[in-house]
This record gives sequence, C-alpha cells and structure tokens, in this order.
Amino acid sequence: MSDSASRIPKWVWVTTPTLAVAFIGFILYLATIPAGDELEAVKGDAKKALKLGVEKAKEEAAKEVAKPSYEFYQLLENQTVEVPKVDVYKSTPKDAEVDYTYRLQAGSFRSADDAERLRASLLLEGLNAYRQESTVNGSTWHRVFVGPFTDRSKMNKAQDLLVSRNISPLALKEPVKK
Repeated sequence: MSDSASRIPKWVWVTTPTLAVAFIGFILYLATIPAGDELEAVKGDAKKALKLGVEKAKEEAAKEVAKPSYEFYQLLENQTVEVPKVDVYKSTPKDAEVDYTYRLQAGSFRSADDAERLRASLLLEGLNAYRQESTVNGSTWHRVFVGPFTDRSKMNKAQDLLVSRNISPLALKEPVKK
C-alpha cells in the first residue's frame, strides 16, 4: 500500500477536535441555564382566558330577549278538517280464477342433435323434457322445454335441479285455456 492512500488531510485533524470541543462546551452551557416556569405561566394565562369567556357568556345570556312562544298546538286543537264523502270500496271480482301452467326452457340450439342430447339427459334425470322447433328470422331453432307444471312448487324443484346442472332455465307462465 502506498503512503498517499492512507494519509488523512491536515484540515481533518484540525477541524474534528475543534468541533468536538465546541459541542461539549454547548452542552455544558445548556446545563447551566436555569429551567423556567413557563408551564405555570401558560396555565395562568389559560385560566384568565377561561374566566373572561365565562363572564362574556353570562353577559350575553342576560342581554338575550325572551323568545316568542308558539301557538302551534293551540291552532291544531281549534281546527277542524272537513273530509269529503267517498264511495265504499268494492273489489273487482276475478274472472273465474284463471289457472296457469308453467314450463321451463332449458336451452335453445341451432342443431337438432344438441337439443336432442340435452333432452335425453334431462329425461334420464327424471324430468318431463320435450323439444320444440321454431323459426326466428328465417333460421330454425330447437328449444328444449321441461314441463308443463300445474304447481309452482314442482316447477321450482325442477328449476333447482336444472340450476344444479349449471343450466339457467327460463320460466314461462301461460294461462290455461278452458
């Protein structure tokens, strides 16, 4: 190793001890300064300000004019409301209770084979499934229906079974023709 690489400049040897002595002198100076009673002075000022605030509030409360009383309750007691005569409500009778049938559309396919495959799997599940063809905008669709159901609870059970197979059925409600 060379001597020039390990040499520390002279100014570092002079300034480092000078700064250390100055720091120690400053700490000793701080130790000789007596502690003040600033906390007591602040508490005294706060107490004076609080007393002044309370006195001002009392003066303002004494100056306030009595608030007007409301005659709202007396006015209501003396009022009368005239109610117009209304005809007695008559319910409209239903037209001989309409019965409904329900069916679920389990799927709609362009291919008859796909529709037949879904219908067969639903039949194996114990559901009454059937396929119906319809033409929409010139193309034929094969729809698979489950039902018909005369009771909503039976339809709901079938709907739950379809949902458990990840099929989102469309519920259709149709009036029964007599």
